[in-house]
Amino acid sequence: MTIIGWFNLASTVPYHASQMYARNVTAFLLHLVKDGKLQVNMDDEIIRETMLTRGGEVVQRARERILWAHSAAAESMEVAKS
Repeated sequence: MTIIGWFNLASTVPYHASQMYARNVTAFLLHLVKDGKLQVNMDDEIIRETMLTRGGEVVQRARERILWAHSAAAESMEVAKS
């Protein structure tokens, strides 16, 4: 029996994960930029659902709780270190 495949599959995962992440970020940025200009179309589902703030205000109220919880947790960690 001959098994054909990666000798050390685990060592290839971070490389491919980084490639996939870079490809996703690139696709997202290309989606945002049209004709060399940033296009923020709030009717676009991808843009609308990924935007956290606009004009200094939180636009996703459900995500606002997550941001505040994260901020509070970070502050408590700083206090614990002191």
